[in-house]
Parts: sequence; C-alpha cells; structure tokens
Amino acid sequence: MRRDSATTASDSSISWGKIDRSKNNSKSLTFMEIRLRSLGKAIDEIKTKRMRLEHDLRRGHFPESEYASSLLKLIIESNTLSKEREKVAERVKRLRNKGLIQR
Repeated sequence: MRRDSATTASDSSISWGKIDRSKNNSKSLTFMEIRLRSLGKAIDEIKTKRMRLEHDLRRGHFPESEYASSLLKLIIESNTLSKEREKVAERVKRLRNKGLIQR
C-alpha cells in the first residue's frame, strides 16, 4: 500500500527538469530581451579583458607577440558578439512592434 501511494505522489508531482521549449526560442520577447542583455554583458566583459591585457603588457607580464595574439582573439570575439547583438536587437524590435499591433 505504501508503494502505491509513493508512486501516486511522484506521478502527480511537477517535473522541474522539463521546460516548455516553445517559450525559449527566438519568438519569445522575454527570452530575446534576456539574450540581448546577456550579449551586452559579454561585450562589457571583453572590454574589461582587453583593458587587463593592455595593463599586463605595460607591466611586462608577457611579450608583444602574445599580446597581439590575445588581442586578435578578443577582437574576433567582440565582433562576433556585436553582430549577434545587432541581430537580436532587431528581433526584439520586431517582436515589440508585433506585440503593439496585436493589442
């Protein structure tokens, strides 16, 4: 009898591991706004890394060739994130306009 009640209790419990994936895509304004803020923070983090890199170069912590290599990686990452941020910002704009039209 205990076994049956335990099974029933677990059957009626909420499965927290499963998320409604339809809400977590590029058609969800909330998700896209969160993604936009996240990209902004990532870009800010790259700026901080670049400042630290320049500071470490001035202090002589590593050679210029290593600095150039690291700087190139940061520039590429920054450009990639900036392009993605522009795309997401455009999607957010479209979703907001779509929401205004539907109201």
